[in-house]
Amino acid sequence: MESSLVIENLTAGYGKAPVLTHINLSLQRGSICALMGENGSGKTTLIRCINGTLNPLRGKVWANRQNIAELNRMEIARLISVVPQAAQSAFSFSCIDMVLMGAVARMKPWASPGRKEISRATAALEEVGGEKLANRLFNRLSGGERQLVMIARALYQDTPIMLLDEPNTHLDYSNQHSVMELVRDLVKRRNVTALITLHDPNLALFYCDRVAMLKEGVILALGKTQDIMNDTMLREVLGSNIQCDHTRHGVLVVTPRHLEPAGAAL
Repeated sequence: MESSLVIENLTAGYGKAPVLTHINLSLQRGSICALMGENGSGKTTLIRCINGTLNPLRGKVWANRQNIAELNRMEIARLISVVPQAAQSAFSFSCIDMVLMGAVARMKPWASPGRKEISRATAALEEVGGEKLANRLFNRLSGGERQLVMIARALYQDTPIMLLDEPNTHLDYSNQHSVMELVRDLVKRRNVTALITLHDPNLALFYCDRVAMLKEGVILALGKTQDIMNDTMLREVLGSNIQCDHTRHGVLVVTPRHLEPAGAAL
């Protein structure tokens, strides 16, 4: 299967100081790859390089066989959509207006969305179960509701590649899983590629096909999630004393090492 996102020998940083070094990554359509690492390991820097908002010091990013460095912002927006961390708006936009902003990749400058675009934006909200949010003010929504709207905007943008930068930030337990289930289902149904930065290894285990383990700007391991997730790799990358265990149903989970739940001994 042909890869839709390819990163070749990428080194990137701010000024002359590299944050990422010799990054190689290839992702296929219809799959979700988790990008995991401690804070400061370079996850968001890599997202910025892929989306063309940060020029790498060396290396290339290919989206659908097109070199990102040779594309303008409109062309990149037709290939890549981004769901940012904890989105906010400086203005009081309605949710349908927030979704419609994804049309900038297709519309002429200063053009207003017509009935067809509004219908498509409404359909995107319906696809994520957010049809009741259309006329509500975006900044008055809960964190989970705002994430639904941003995912709807990415769907409306209709790109072959989706980047999600810690979409579970500030979400409660239920909404974390709801968002991940939604992303997984949409990726499979629409046959798109998703790269998602995560902190929780269990979310990667349950929802992601592959995982790239990033430490100090270098990918230490890349492969199928079940193959890469082990005690040694998790402790080396996440810097925590954690372990992988199987539940009595045979499901692999990540837990703190040698730690019983509070009250277990009572």
